[in-house]
Amino acid sequence: MPKQRAARGAPAGKKLRTRRERPAASAPARREEVLEAALELVAEHGVAGASLRRLAKRLGMSQPSLYHYFPSKDALVAEILDYSTQRMLGAGSSVPPPKSVAEVARFARDAVLELYATESHPRFVRFLFSVAVESKKHRPLVERLFEQRLRPSFAALADALTGTPAESAYVQEVVRMVVYSLGFMLLDERALLGQSAASAGTLRYSEWVLEAAERLLAARPR
Repeated sequence: MPKQRAARGAPAGKKLRTRRERPAASAPARREEVLEAALELVAEHGVAGASLRRLAKRLGMSQPSLYHYFPSKDALVAEILDYSTQRMLGAGSSVPPPKSVAEVARFARDAVLELYATESHPRFVRFLFSVAVESKKHRPLVERLFEQRLRPSFAALADALTGTPAESAYVQEVVRMVVYSLGFMLLDERALLGQSAASAGTLRYSEWVLEAAERLLAARPR
């Protein structure tokens, strides 16, 4: 009796795949890919619309495989926050660090511009809005981001370059002014309106903010 032919395209004796998945990547690279896709999904569809099933489909993987990274949507939201916060706080790593208080304003300005030049951070901003507005359960995670990660980073920068508590507190306020005022302009253009880059008007505004901040730092208490 003739042997039964193997299914076309599959070697004899090997089981056919029922679902096509992307080639395996290294564990850290694959995790980053999953987090970026999840960040984009929540930014587009909100927390309620970003199901693990939809995320698995976008990634070209099975939903059970996704549970290897995140056992639940709660875990996914927490991981996105941690991942994106680390990227946000590391934005200044490509900008020359300030060696004195006089350089702090330029450092803060350049770090904000560098951060919003990426595609990931505007998505993260939309993600934060979505979580804060839609999900009361996850809102404390956003609050902790500001209380435990962002604001202490201002203090660490100021403390490293100043000599007294009063001087440090003053420098922190100036850094906050630069980050929030310029960040709001970029949030408008890059996160809400979806522009591909900062406008010429915003870049001119960044120069104005820088000059104002440098004058304030020159008048700081010693």
